[in-house]
Amino acid sequence: MGAKDEAARDKLPRALPRISLHHGQALWVLTQLGFQGTASESTFKEYVKSLRKLGTPFARGEVGPGRPSLANYSYYHLMELALVLTLRVYHVVPNSVLTELVQNRKRLYRLYGRAYTERCTGRGSRILLKIANYAPVSVSGVFLDLQMNFSGGQLTSFGPANLISPVQAIEIFTKSDVAPRSFLPIRLSLLAERVVALALRAPLIRRGPRKKRSPARLRRSARS
Repeated sequence: MGAKDEAARDKLPRALPRISLHHGQALWVLTQLGFQGTASESTFKEYVKSLRKLGTPFARGEVGPGRPSLANYSYYHLMELALVLTLRVYHVVPNSVLTELVQNRKRLYRLYGRAYTERCTGRGSRILLKIANYAPVSVSGVFLDLQMNFSGGQLTSFGPANLISPVQAIEIFTKSDVAPRSFLPIRLSLLAERVVALALRAPLIRRGPRKKRSPARLRRSARS
């Protein structure tokens, strides 16, 4: 982690802050995280909209019918979306994976919370790697291991999802028998830090369609 990342981390609240963003702000956070990629803004919006129809990131009844633009996104909603978008392959996530994430939401929420609070302590405590003549590498924060595997295009196993330390993650990354694994551990604490940092400075974005101004009001505006 570079000096710039260290400085940004030091500015974050020690405890997980309360986050409540509306739809436009949530899309801004996801775009800033790089999830839009080369897709157009409209294409990305439609994809996020399609995820909601499949139960991500809101549980049934959590958002009023016909009022999607008025949804409030918490830290946990943003993390669920960020995780789903991290798992995309060829710009989509298989429905079987989305189903598992929704069914395991309660457990994953706990892991999202710990990913932030343990980003520098506990399981996520910093380690320093020193290898031969290479410069030392510092690693901290917890990793998420979904224990997810595919075979023949089908999801063959999922979970239980666990948080692992940097040392455990390195062991998995360096083992010679991980080739069959579809997804290796995700650096969840880093994702949590970036979600919180962006959410806390999300700009004010107009909600809903802009109201049309009457001809009389337009004339008065033009004269003023």
